[in-house]
Amino acid sequence: MRKILIYGLCGILYVCSDELSTKTTLQSVLYTKALPNTTTTSLEQSEMLTNDIAKSLTYVSGFSMTRKGGGGSEVYYRSQGGSRLPILINGGILNGGCGGRMDTTLTYLFSQNYDTLTILKGSQDVRYGALIAGGLLFDRESVRLESNTFRANANMLYGSFNHKDFNTSALVGGKYGSLGIIASDYSSNDYKAANGKTIHSAYDRQSVSLIGTLTPTKDTLIELSADVSKGEAAYADRGMDGRSFDRMSFMLKFQQKISPSIPLVDIRAWHNSIDHSMDNFTLRPNNTQSFSINNPKRTANGAKIELTLKPTDILKLYVGSMYNHDEHDLRQVSGLPNAQIANQTLANTPFAPNFRFQNLGMFVQGEVLGDFHYGIFFGMRYDALHTSQFATNTQKLENLFSGFGRYEYYLPNTTFFAGIGVAQRGADFWEKSKTNGMNLAPETNTQLDFGVLYYTNNASISALGFYSQMWDYILLYYGANTSALNTNARMLGGELEARYRFFDMLSVYGSLSYTYAQDLNVHAPLPQIAPLTAQVGMTLQKGRWFVRADMYSNAAQHRYRLDYGSVVGKDLGTNAGFYIINAYGGYTYKKLSFLFGVENLTNTLYAYHLSRNSVAINMLDNPVNTRVYEPGRSFWLKIQAYF
Repeated sequence: MRKILIYGLCGILYVCSDELSTKTTLQSVLYTKALPNTTTTSLEQSEMLTNDIAKSLTYVSGFSMTRKGGGGSEVYYRSQGGSRLPILINGGILNGGCGGRMDTTLTYLFSQNYDTLTILKGSQDVRYGALIAGGLLFDRESVRLESNTFRANANMLYGSFNHKDFNTSALVGGKYGSLGIIASDYSSNDYKAANGKTIHSAYDRQSVSLIGTLTPTKDTLIELSADVSKGEAAYADRGMDGRSFDRMSFMLKFQQKISPSIPLVDIRAWHNSIDHSMDNFTLRPNNTQSFSINNPKRTANGAKIELTLKPTDILKLYVGSMYNHDEHDLRQVSGLPNAQIANQTLANTPFAPNFRFQNLGMFVQGEVLGDFHYGIFFGMRYDALHTSQFATNTQKLENLFSGFGRYEYYLPNTTFFAGIGVAQRGADFWEKSKTNGMNLAPETNTQLDFGVLYYTNNASISALGFYSQMWDYILLYYGANTSALNTNARMLGGELEARYRFFDMLSVYGSLSYTYAQDLNVHAPLPQIAPLTAQVGMTLQKGRWFVRADMYSNAAQHRYRLDYGSVVGKDLGTNAGFYIINAYGGYTYKKLSFLFGVENLTNTLYAYHLSRNSVAINMLDNPVNTRVYEPGRSFWLKIQAYF
């Protein structure tokens, strides 16, 4: 049986597991000091992590998203996305290849193929890279069995717009090793917005994962995994669709416990490759004499070694180094008279090298914790980033430094914390490929994070705040030719969350999040900033069944800077506020679970402020609008079985 745990700085945000009730903790992913447990409902939350991961994360306070169509959705934390919010897969690096970000890391992820999603907030960590806004870590937990075991599960979902999800997994093994397999198949037709208009958004995705684990001793683990996936998706925001999203990944992991003073040596090596092609005829009609295909591919090969050290009872250190070699190649054809000639011409066109990125990083991170009422956390990191741009025969070496320090104070039911972090980020592929991109200075974020967490058996409250000064913040200007520039910016905001449980069967939840951002060089709003977001929810759970209702809302956004933005998109003007209501329910009988949901119950016509513009598509009724609309009222039913 597989489960999804989602962690955050303020604690485990929600749990998706195989049981209706699961114990969770408010313990931060960065904390090692155990805090009191609370109880949450799990099955209704499992639908918040469906195949659209970005949409799912909007229900976590502080997150927002960009809609493009049936794929390529972007996720932001505190309105920062792209390489400011790095996404790691089992500790490895996988990036999209499209220069217009038709594909992102999330495009190649299947949520049910992973066990945990760890959310790192702010610059309060250096083990996983330079974190500007934070980071997302998708991981599979390594399996160590005590006896001969076989277990499996399968789940099927059917919903509006012919939405179909199927996922199955199986595990067999014993004391000395195991073999696991996970298979997923997700598909949907075009969805309809609340006004009845059909959004060009159909998709079809499949994946298979194989995980082999050896555990020859109680202190040794060796794991080799392979992930293969393919897919296609229609896009409402541009003149092409994604006709193929192919991924091939391999990961080798070695873990060894050595002694009490060296509790763990963790070594990982990865190969992640994607081959993505887009065209203007496979998933949409084309009655013109111009057929075009764009085919980027991207390969990342790397490794990381990390030692966990325990020199004293109160001091723990993480010391490590990583290397990643990232290659981006491209081939394309355009303006050909028909699809057959376009495909044949592409097949005979070799890939040309475009960019190479080589990143060597070293870090040390530590924590001081004992039988006292405070904790001290700290870390330092150095990265050497070497970039080669083949079109201009240009090379660039950047020396990047990051570090943080944090103090936490613990009371019986309350935790206070304050920390300062500095993170430096070199411009990424999408920024360096723009006009002036190779001349960009590294971006430096100096950020203060602070907050308070209160928790009892029935209640939890968290208030988190941040203040950020961004030197050489990288902006894009979407003019005749998209250009990149540095500026200085200030951001501040935070998240407020509260949860209370009545009579062991009724729980209520509410949250607020907001980010304010200003360009200090021109005294104008920083572009691509999500508005004030609020949500409230109520869950009633009794024995084997539950029902849940929640309301999610965005305020109107009037702060924008027209035609300026990030690698994801640009500001398009103001956006109206909205609210939607969702309802869920479920029942468990022995090893069967039945779930249902109604999303956008109010059939609200809305679009996220950060979504891309919806364009006219030849011979289709895709609505022309400032932003791509979200789905109207939709229903789904899901069945889960465990063996």
